[in-house]
Amino acid sequence: MAISKALGLSALTALLLVCGAAQAASLIVVEARGIGLKPGSSIDSTKPLVLKQGQHVTLISESGATLSIDGPYDQAPSAGGQGRSLGTTLAALTTEHNARTGEAGVTRGAKVNSLPEPWLVDVTHSGSACLQENVQPVFWRPDAKVQSSLTVMPADHSWKSQAVWPAGLARLSVTTDVPVHGGAAYVVNFNGTEYALAMNTIPASLSNNSMRAAWMVQKGCEAQAEALLRPHQ
Repeated sequence: MAISKALGLSALTALLLVCGAAQAASLIVVEARGIGLKPGSSIDSTKPLVLKQGQHVTLISESGATLSIDGPYDQAPSAGGQGRSLGTTLAALTTEHNARTGEAGVTRGAKVNSLPEPWLVDVTHSGSACLQENVQPVFWRPDAKVQSSLTVMPADHSWKSQAVWPAGLARLSVTTDVPVHGGAAYVVNFNGTEYALAMNTIPASLSNNSMRAAWMVQKGCEAQAEALLRPHQ
């Protein structure tokens, strides 16, 4: 069932804003510009980080807090505080979403589907999808009542894989002949409508769900982050 992105994020925000960001011994690099740090690599939060003018890094702590640091900078990342908590980030996304959906002509495009599980790739809208390392993705559709057609191809259209999606199945596992992986862009044609998907791999260095959810949010996978943090009975 399609729901507003704000609905899922708001529920999480209420829980996460009351939690303080814990001190972390290590930080994971999400993004680095102008400096030789690779996404997914780890740095010590207590050791000096030297950034020159124009250099930038975005880091995630073990509590899921995000630190964005711009050069010039020459001190330990922890000296700049605990960063922006995951709850604060989700609250900001909710506020931004509500502002946009309040504008004429925006509400229809602002709706996304609530995922039943976090590690699913929704084929019914364009955007980002986050994948686990060395795990084949699983495609998902919100309505499984009827048979559907699915075509997957890279952005350069160098190959194409087609499949019939049987009625009654909401999930469709990606087989080995479809080399869908993180760091690449794909075009998915679902029942005649094309959607652009950017795949992002979740590094194994992210040791808990708060860190994984923070990474997802940074990569634009908010629906997956909501599903990951949602309490499951």
